[in-house]
Amino acid sequence: MRSLHRRGIDFVGLERDDAVGGVWNFSPADARSSHPAYGSLHLNTSSKVTGFTGFPVPEDFPRYPRHDQVASYLERFADEHDLTGRIEFGTHVHQVEPAPGGGWLVTSRSGGSTRTRHFREVVMASGYHSAPRLPDPAITGSEVFRGRRLHSADYTDPEPFRGKKVTVVGFGNSACDIAVELSRVAARTVLSIRRGAHVVPKTLMGLPIDEIAASRWWSFLPFRVQRKLIEVLLYLSRGRIADYGLPEPDHRVMDAPITISDELLSRLSHGEITVKPGVREFTADQVAFTDGSTENADAVVLCTGYDMSLPLPDEVPFDGDGRLSLFQRIVPLGHEGLYFAGFLRPVGALTRLAELQAEWISDLISGEARLPGRDEMAAEVRGHLDRIAKRYGAQRPEDALNVDVGSYVRGLKRERRRGADRPAADAHPNNGLTDLRRRSAEWPSAS
Repeated sequence: MRSLHRRGIDFVGLERDDAVGGVWNFSPADARSSHPAYGSLHLNTSSKVTGFTGFPVPEDFPRYPRHDQVASYLERFADEHDLTGRIEFGTHVHQVEPAPGGGWLVTSRSGGSTRTRHFREVVMASGYHSAPRLPDPAITGSEVFRGRRLHSADYTDPEPFRGKKVTVVGFGNSACDIAVELSRVAARTVLSIRRGAHVVPKTLMGLPIDEIAASRWWSFLPFRVQRKLIEVLLYLSRGRIADYGLPEPDHRVMDAPITISDELLSRLSHGEITVKPGVREFTADQVAFTDGSTENADAVVLCTGYDMSLPLPDEVPFDGDGRLSLFQRIVPLGHEGLYFAGFLRPVGALTRLAELQAEWISDLISGEARLPGRDEMAAEVRGHLDRIAKRYGAQRPEDALNVDVGSYVRGLKRERRRGADRPAADAHPNNGLTDLRRRSAEWPSAS
């Protein structure tokens, strides 16, 4: 929105929540179902590289600000750049579909009334933490388990679990955060891990890992050198992951998303968290694991991620294998006037990447740049998805969002320069803009 506003391009922002800030607006009094936040949520990227260009995070904020501090920063950013008055708050977008003759029909609901509007272009920046993913098929015995069973999206604070026996299922950032927090109040905390992952502290060599990833010298190191350096530093700082009772990862660092936690290994070393393998089944009051062991449980927290649920026809953003198929992770093939912003999974902060995406999107909307032909776009998408499949396995739609910061920035900057020089006759058609859509949905809010 800032990029469009600076160029004098008219837009409207459609926002599900009642204020700027998204998940960072969390408060216990207004805890929403399927809202991927909790009371102790902090930024897990350094504020130094997470702030917007020209509008740094306040100096008196900690390196990893709390959720309400992040929300206040985003609110001030929107006010400073005259964006707040251009946003329709409390607006749920139900559907975005191609309009006959071009453009897009956007159906939304606000204040009990539903309306459909025609826009020439739409920017989708809603993120993908929208629909909580539950085990499918359901874990055997789910219907007979008498304890509380909830997704991490419904977790807000540890107090209801004080003195309880709790099993946390998963090994991502949320699973580790929640397990660590519960271990301070629960009678017993079990962390069920189906597949090993590399646990990385927020800082290495005294520097935040995302500041290292964002540095110029790092971006020019060959990938094999980057990986070897991280592996050596991790071994020197924490030793073997198996020494903490965690399963040894079946992949090397950077061949799958990492788990960032400063506290998990300490709580494991102090015996405050017990590690178990994947869940096999539930009984009335127990969780049975794949190694044959069982644990009594009063509650189970499923930190099993989110499905990518978008208010678009599936054939618009996804390929035949269900992978998000976007040129430069921004433009869906064959659908003019639709752009995705912030649909990325980098190691480190998303902010600067989203800014670069915003500038290129604004170039296209204003006519300052043009897209290449369809064949060139399709070749770039295939190359990216092939690399991701080879490296990560690419089992889910969100796997296509993984990017290496340095190479992605260089590639998008190169395309931006080429697009500015591209003759109209060689270009893919794109139009002007009348709508900016930041967040959707009847589907739950996303980060």
